[in-house]
Amino acid sequence: MRDIFTLITERVLRDCGGEPICAHVGDVQLCAVKNHPTYQVLREKVRLGRSKSVASLRLWESVGTLAREGDQQEREKWLMILLDLLTPYFGGWSKELARKWHYEVSDIRSAMVEGALDAWFSMTGCTPSNKLLDAMMTRAFTGARGLVEVGSSETCAASSEYLIADAAHEDDSTLRASSIINAGTVRDPDADERIRGERTGALLQRMGAMGHTKILHDKLRSGCRDEKDAPAINPAQVGRSWVDGKNLYYRISDLLPQYIGFGEAANSVGLSESQASRMARKGSLPFRVLWIGNSRVVSVKSLMHILGIQDSIVHPDDVENGASHVGGE
Repeated sequence: MRDIFTLITERVLRDCGGEPICAHVGDVQLCAVKNHPTYQVLREKVRLGRSKSVASLRLWESVGTLAREGDQQEREKWLMILLDLLTPYFGGWSKELARKWHYEVSDIRSAMVEGALDAWFSMTGCTPSNKLLDAMMTRAFTGARGLVEVGSSETCAASSEYLIADAAHEDDSTLRASSIINAGTVRDPDADERIRGERTGALLQRMGAMGHTKILHDKLRSGCRDEKDAPAINPAQVGRSWVDGKNLYYRISDLLPQYIGFGEAANSVGLSESQASRMARKGSLPFRVLWIGNSRVVSVKSLMHILGIQDSIVHPDDVENGASHVGGE
């Protein structure tokens, strides 16, 4: 019988597609580790029960970070993986509970997943990974016991797929157009956009980074970028994209590395590496960590958000105009 556990596993296998998966930073191409297993192989090696391994706990921490970073689709994918890594430890217990209380095992498993998700959404992003793991498991068991102890074994008429659809619901942190355009400073949004791009180009020129920037611009103009990676544009920008024949807009973070080392991230928020390590153990670190083997890295986009650095959308023409003006061209 297909229950919520089966549906989660099917969803994850469909999303991963049998390809090598990187549970360190989320992208095989960006990871320093050379060899990556398929999800099926990775899942078999993870140990999150009583005999937790250090490697499994680090992988759990990275998956938890990926489930809170990136766009909604990526967060959904990694949250489903997070749940699927837990279900092997719920299977036998849920069957035993069903036999003891003469209850539908599928209902018990749905209650366990709902309990685990309640714990996930109630915990802050800075919660230590081991405490998050304990909380999700505890809430899953509590949810199942609460269900059977009510004394009714009626089965919910709704399909358990609804849990999958709602599992990764969070407020989208993507910047809105209203937060990109400062209408109080410049009344014309088109002028605001150009000023923002030119100021960015002027800064990059002074930093000596326009060579690197133009490499990205050439890539955009040649159509090498996957359109799904392009930022959404507002109606006023559509006309400009129509003239170019494509959407050339990009975010400032596209010029930066996707990840930086743990020590550098700590320094950026005014902490030493040892201070940041202690805070990570206590769950008070302001940013989340990804593990690559024995090394820790931090998402640059996450740091930008913490430091209040706006990830502005700019157009290559404006950036180059600003750089040319500063360079005297």
